[in-house]
Amino acid sequence: MKKYVLIFLQVTFFVPVIFSQGPIDGFLKGKNVLDMAVSGGYQNATEYFGNAGKFDYKRQLPVFSIFGEYGITNKFDVIATLPIIGSKLQDGALYLKYNLYDLGIGNQKISIIPAAGFSTPLSNYDTQTGLAIGQQATQFHGHLVLQTTLPAGFFWQVQGAYHYALDPVPSSYTFSSKIMYNRSKMYVDFWYEYQKGLGTNTYPTAGVDFRTLTVDYQKVGGVLFYKLENNWGMFINGSYIFAGLDTFLATTVSVGCTKKLEFKSNK
Repeated sequence: MKKYVLIFLQVTFFVPVIFSQGPIDGFLKGKNVLDMAVSGGYQNATEYFGNAGKFDYKRQLPVFSIFGEYGITNKFDVIATLPIIGSKLQDGALYLKYNLYDLGIGNQKISIIPAAGFSTPLSNYDTQTGLAIGQQATQFHGHLVLQTTLPAGFFWQVQGAYHYALDPVPSSYTFSSKIMYNRSKMYVDFWYEYQKGLGTNTYPTAGVDFRTLTVDYQKVGGVLFYKLENNWGMFINGSYIFAGLDTFLATTVSVGCTKKLEFKSNK
């Protein structure tokens, strides 16, 4: 069963742009199929999680993203992301994803999907103030996705990832779990994601370079997607960061559209 790309931009404080559980999911596009998504929205932050607890710090930011995933083969996809926060390009990324193995258990299927990627800043954006949109981190990403089909149009996914960052930005790992429902023209999901930063510096610390801050968070979110005519689709999604360190207590809502393009292969 195919799924349109459903992706949204999630902004945190002093950390690179984070898509919904990252841009890696457990669905493959199919050979010569391109899925594209464009989204825009707003983040409202009210408090900041520092090493001494929460304190008031309010800010609002417009967020935009462009996403594309192309099926090189039926089991091998390439993914590109381009985020924009305010008027600044943030950290662009490129990933490869491969469906390594499908395990059949009765009428159910478990897919094992590794992925790897690279991200780097696309502009010299600010990293040292309360309006910082990231850490200008160059990172290498390794993901492992396990996804299973469930009865009545449901899916369940778990995913782990390690993000190796070049100095001075700390590396990190993430874990997520997502329940999905896909039937006819509608797709819905709800997810939880946890990140653990591997650095030692936290805010506030006198004289600390914000690029060296570790970033932990817990967040939940979801998306509602509806398929339109001619391979178009539209979606609305949101997320909420409710705990963490060196990040905001923040709510993000965005809307967007998708388009699927199928290319004929040259034989």
